[in-house]
Amino acid sequence: MTLLSTCRDYCENHRLLSCKTILVGVSGGADSMCLLDILDSMARGRTEDPKKNPFPGIVAVHVHHGLRGEADADEELVRVYCAKKNIPFVAGRFDIRKLADEKKMSLEEAGRDRRYAFFNEIAGKYGGESGSVRIAVAHHREDQGETILMNLFRGAGPDGLTGMQPLSSNIIRPLLFASKKDILDYMEENGITYAEDLSNRDNTYSRNQWRNRVFPILEEVCGKDPVTPLLRTADLFREDQEYFAAVIDDLKSRFRKDVMSGLYGLPVSLLMDTPRSVSSRLVRRMYTDAFGAGTDLESVHVSAILGLASGGEGGRELSLPHGRRCLLSGGYLYFYGQDVCGDAVSGLSPGDLLLTHDASVEIPIEPPAPRAITIMSIPQTSFELETIVVENPEQVVYNNRTWYCTKSILPGAVLRTRRSGDVFTRAGSLGGKPLRRILTDRKIPGFLRDRLLIAAAGSRVLWIPGLSHGAGFVDGASRHKFNESLGVGPDQIAYPNDILYRIRIQDRNEEEH
Repeated sequence: MTLLSTCRDYCENHRLLSCKTILVGVSGGADSMCLLDILDSMARGRTEDPKKNPFPGIVAVHVHHGLRGEADADEELVRVYCAKKNIPFVAGRFDIRKLADEKKMSLEEAGRDRRYAFFNEIAGKYGGESGSVRIAVAHHREDQGETILMNLFRGAGPDGLTGMQPLSSNIIRPLLFASKKDILDYMEENGITYAEDLSNRDNTYSRNQWRNRVFPILEEVCGKDPVTPLLRTADLFREDQEYFAAVIDDLKSRFRKDVMSGLYGLPVSLLMDTPRSVSSRLVRRMYTDAFGAGTDLESVHVSAILGLASGGEGGRELSLPHGRRCLLSGGYLYFYGQDVCGDAVSGLSPGDLLLTHDASVEIPIEPPAPRAITIMSIPQTSFELETIVVENPEQVVYNNRTWYCTKSILPGAVLRTRRSGDVFTRAGSLGGKPLRRILTDRKIPGFLRDRLLIAAAGSRVLWIPGLSHGAGFVDGASRHKFNESLGVGPDQIAYPNDILYRIRIQDRNEEEH
């Protein structure tokens, strides 16, 4: 069989092309040019056969890393090929050396991160519903062997020794089965021009050392291709992974504590009461969920994290690569990055916590005139505060960003972060507790507590968006109790000698979109 026909079967068997658009990462080298040509040939073959479903649209995406003098020529080679084949072409230029210095990463890591970030940015422009866009990369058989061996010596767990998958999230690898020789033979047979990346010979890059030095020695010592036994071992680990993945999914869904979008914790007791084969995988899954990939988490890190978890209820942290941290708080383990309280915190959903950037910011709540809406920006955030007099039932809409209260509650009320001495009395309750006790009881992680936005009058906490309220109402049940306490009807809007206000937090970015 030809490489083209084998690739077609491989894609169908693994359902790699079940999408509307494929973004093909094309550097200009033999591997990526081969991938682009094969996918283009498959698309044209599908178009010629009216009985088959339409082939996904193809877009070539090139990233100029700004590291090599010949990079301009590589970009032009891909551009010319795409123009000849009438393939849409997108290019991005980045200063990877500067990025690596800023983030204290290797050039390889910085290049990989920026490359995939750019791919996903372009995917967002072509996307729509989930799964409609996939990103094709040209990893092949030898790349797989190198990855497995590098993961072994990096200290990866069994899951890391399964290697790369044909389909992983929105990434597809249609040539993962093919050898480098298969690819070079295809390029020669079809007369396709490609660029030779001389940096592949530069052994200052760690992968190149494995490729150019370690693997040739292994082949010489073993007397055979070292990739084959590595791939067989990966197949065995993959069988075990399928079983453990189901176990981990079940435990995570049953025991996770969601704090906000993208941030959850697992109880320390779960990690301590399960076998190491399970607890280590739970840690790796949490890390991957938090940061998108687990390649930087080595076995020494997993051991340190489990050691942290064995130390008790909480109040301790562990530093991880790239400014990432593991926190033990309230009997739960969490992972978070430097930006967990930064601009990335937006798009609230029910149950999320509303965070600010500066614990000293105060925003007065000024009651508006009747039939007027007052909108105030919350400094250093993308959030706005909206206040309006409620005059009809249609204006009452419940969600975790909205609080309803009467005018008598508002004098002296401000939006701010917590302070020492704050007291919270839940609406309808007679006794209050220090806010710190409430947050401890709710198992809110310590690193979030000083970022929590609250409405308060003096030391009296009136409302904690997304968490609870001490006055007024936030839903139908609390509205009924509130009206009952005032001796009015359950659906009444105007209260005797008072006016109802709606206080809402909204995100400007959402309004713009």
